[in-house]
Amino acid sequence: MEKTEAEKILREKLGSAEKILVGIGSEWKKKEGAEEEEILHAAEQLKKFLDGKDYYMITSLADEDAKRLPFDAGHIAVPHSVSFTEENWKSYTLWLSCTLNRNTVLLELGENYKDPSLIRWPFEKTAMLNNKAYLFRVHKIFSQVPEELAGKSCPVAESSVKFAEEFFD
Repeated sequence: MEKTEAEKILREKLGSAEKILVGIGSEWKKKEGAEEEEILHAAEQLKKFLDGKDYYMITSLADEDAKRLPFDAGHIAVPHSVSFTEENWKSYTLWLSCTLNRNTVLLELGENYKDPSLIRWPFEKTAMLNNKAYLFRVHKIFSQVPEELAGKSCPVAESSVKFAEEFFD
């Protein structure tokens, strides 16, 4: 899908969203120099946008990569963290269960196929089960969505960091 059309749909869906679930993937891994500054700026823009909204995040990043991002610890699940507990997982799944039959935006940013059972497949399943959910998958290489999600999803083939930095600026 063309980027400007995807942005238009995302603005519309976010405007009516009751809940927002964000998946942060490997494109947000710690980098060096200007690339790292771009990631941190995009994360700050995303955080500002999410403040005051009913949102939750899950990330496939390692603990040290996730901790450098400015997101509220109470709103992010970091399963690859040593300190991640069953209680943290219950908090995430409880929040996720409350999205059923609610206008929900699933914003998947930069997730690859390294661990698809953490973000990719659950986001797809949520979009399939919840008639009011819409999936945005942003990744420079792996933006494909299953054909079963036609009309309920929007793939964007672009760096998720660049997309977030520009969209939420």
